[in-house]
Amino acid sequence: MDALTLFRMTSILLIVFPTALWGAVGPNQRQLAHVRFWCVGGVVLGLGTGLIGLRGIAPDHVTISLANALICYGLLIKCQSLCEILNRPRISSFKLLGLAFACWLTVELARSTGFIFWPLIFYPIVLLILGIVTWYSGLIARTQHSKAARWMMVGNLIPALVLATQLLIFLMNRDLPTAVYPAQLAAIIGMAALFFAVISNFSFLGILWHRKAIEEAKELRRVERERLLREFSARLSRLDRMRSLGALAGALAHELAQPLTAILSNAELVTLSLKRSGTSTEQQVEWIQSILRNAKRGNAIVQRIRQRLQPVDSVLGRVDLNWITADVIDLMAPVLEAHQVELVQRTPDTPLVVSGDPTELSQVVVILLTNAIEASAASAVRRIEITLQAKGERALLSVRDQGHGLSDEALMSASEALFSTKPGGLGLGLEIATTIVRQHHGALSLANAPGGGALAVVDLPQAFPAKLSGT
Repeated sequence: MDALTLFRMTSILLIVFPTALWGAVGPNQRQLAHVRFWCVGGVVLGLGTGLIGLRGIAPDHVTISLANALICYGLLIKCQSLCEILNRPRISSFKLLGLAFACWLTVELARSTGFIFWPLIFYPIVLLILGIVTWYSGLIARTQHSKAARWMMVGNLIPALVLATQLLIFLMNRDLPTAVYPAQLAAIIGMAALFFAVISNFSFLGILWHRKAIEEAKELRRVERERLLREFSARLSRLDRMRSLGALAGALAHELAQPLTAILSNAELVTLSLKRSGTSTEQQVEWIQSILRNAKRGNAIVQRIRQRLQPVDSVLGRVDLNWITADVIDLMAPVLEAHQVELVQRTPDTPLVVSGDPTELSQVVVILLTNAIEASAASAVRRIEITLQAKGERALLSVRDQGHGLSDEALMSASEALFSTKPGGLGLGLEIATTIVRQHHGALSLANAPGGGALAVVDLPQAFPAKLSGT
């Protein structure tokens, strides 16, 4: 079998293999850019190789000029395919066509002018492109662990070595042959091209299968991961509900302790007064009214905490912080008296109106005032300062005690659930207060006050205009 017949057979295989591959991969794979580039590049390369096999039958401008252009263009298109597989930026089709035209023009100028033997230009260009294809194949083999890509490297190296050998023969031979397409190794080049046609296309098919297997494995892992996430989310939801129930129990114990204590104290005072003859009826009525207020407050707290288990928004209204603070101080007056704590209150002359839930905001004041009372109990100076003021469009409520202040750890963790510096403390008060203030679009900050003691500041947006409802 002569060299021309080998080139014709190679041309047929170079065209048949990518055409068959295009029909075998299916419609989904055909939409992939690297599949389209590979198949088109293989057909173009096959056409160029077939024109070489027509030497002596067709004119030289077809068997040499057009064949060289198609071979360069086909190899460049294959480079585009491997770039796509590697997720690297590819050259635009216009630039790729221009590059192929530049290669053809350079070879054609050398061939037409005779200034330099044209294979000395064409062979290095083909070797360079084959080298790029081999390099990309190696990157695919290394980064994607593809054995098929290693075989593609072999399929490109064999024709590259044969062309390099032929180029060396040309360079070492001072009397260059004058044949139309000189090649001392024409038969070997034909066999190398045949080997290239078979190995490269089967290797590309192997790369496709390998990538498909990887994608299917990723999809299976994704489905399994989503299943595990759903199960984990369900478990986490159950755990969160259990935690909420635990927090609810703690919150009930924490929040109801104060109003129930006030109810108990006032009830005892009423009982004692009934046993004594010196207490006026008006005083007894006042104590009974205090019992009723604290009982109603305790009931409101229970209802509000029960609602927190349901994903509903708080019903906000326009309320006066002055009124809320005064009401809480009035309710906690027996506790202040029992701990012998002096309360200093500074309030503005005008209403300090915010948009909020009165019960929840009362909870915040109760929590801060209770903490201040407990901190002052161990201090020589038992005084608490409550200050309300407007600062720009913000309403500020600050509670300062004269206790020992807060440690660095307490400043960082005081608003976290279950953190407490008090023996037997539940560590829920400031966490509840912080959550309520945040739901009211505000902020609760803690600091050590200048001169000693702790300072808690509630920063809430004012509601304009200052029009009250239900106060």
